[in-house]
Amino acid sequence: MRLIQKHWVKRMRPKLNFSKAATTKAKMLRRYHLPNTPLTKGSLALSFVLVLIMVQGVAQTNLSGKPGLMYIPSAVALEDGSFRFGYNYNPIHYGMRGRNKNPERVWFAHLAILPRLEITATLLQMIDTKIRDVREGIGDRSMDVRYLLLKETKKRPSVAVVMTVPFTIDGALLTHVVVATKNFTFNPTLSLEVSAGYGSPYFVYRNNGELATDLNSTFLNNFAVQKKSEWRFKNNYLVGPFGGAVLHFRKQAGLMVEYDSQNINVGAYATLFKRWTVQAGWLNGDQFMFGTSFGVNLLKLPRQLRKESEK
Repeated sequence: MRLIQKHWVKRMRPKLNFSKAATTKAKMLRRYHLPNTPLTKGSLALSFVLVLIMVQGVAQTNLSGKPGLMYIPSAVALEDGSFRFGYNYNPIHYGMRGRNKNPERVWFAHLAILPRLEITATLLQMIDTKIRDVREGIGDRSMDVRYLLLKETKKRPSVAVVMTVPFTIDGALLTHVVVATKNFTFNPTLSLEVSAGYGSPYFVYRNNGELATDLNSTFLNNFAVQKKSEWRFKNNYLVGPFGGAVLHFRKQAGLMVEYDSQNINVGAYATLFKRWTVQAGWLNGDQFMFGTSFGVNLLKLPRQLRKESEK
């Protein structure tokens, strides 16, 4: 009788059914000796550092921080969640806020928020020289949007449209282009990336003169169409046809040549530790520009964590 009762109790006892996610979490906690407690500022910072250290980034960028060569952008497709931040130096003869006045530095951050949609935030600052001091605020802040219209296939290039948002009041690094990019693979070592596009001679902006007198103005009104050649910064950046090519060596280094609608530039880039990119360019055979950036994917786990989650 006791044996029958014990067998009946054993069959009626509910089985513990841990979910795969809970089991994975427990394994990760044991592996990294992390306490199963609510997240703190320290643990969040540690997680962010792990992502920066272990996740691979993307390709080189142009002056304003978008995928591209030196000055021109490209239509290279990025993975959802790709994030890159960095710095570029622009020499004095090719200053965006004034040629032959001051050299410039550009800080940028680029994020693929959706599989086809990306945003870039830039801060352009003039650099003091012995001849001319800079007397302005924090600098020229702007935001660009890049949308991938077509993805690359064997028969057609990828096509993207890039536009500086029209809320800009006093922008110098304006981009309003359509660009196409096609890749040609010769062998596992060498590949060629070719880009060509056209930049609009017009752009839409917020009329600063009207904003100064209109007390009821918001960021949704007082827009105006402006010709770039008549804008206060007559740099003609990406106005008209442009194009370029990159000869990649295992996607770790490469040589670049481009026509930026005004000048012919040559340069090179190298990717270190799969995430950190350094690049430099010789502008019109005259002066050098250079930059560096670091790329990660915010949606991918570090390699070790991925291995643990797959167990």
